[in-house]
Amino acid sequence: MKQTGIVDRFEGDRVVVEIDGKMTDFPRAEAPAMLAEGMVVIVRDGRITDIDQIETQRLEDDMRRRFERILGKKSDD
Repeated sequence: MKQTGIVDRFEGDRVVVEIDGKMTDFPRAEAPAMLAEGMVVIVRDGRITDIDQIETQRLEDDMRRRFERILGKKSDD
């Protein structure tokens, strides 16, 4: 079964991912090498199999727009 989650943090040799509001940890050694906090990941069969680049970029853009709004700056949109 395919699920998506957001990388919350790294704890030693584990990756903690939020999936449907619950924290789940995975072995860091089995995760994609370029993984970073805040990235959207695809989880299949109990493993992080890929990074969803499009959804990760969408979330980053949304957070940037919110931050700029708080600071009173104009967005690029």
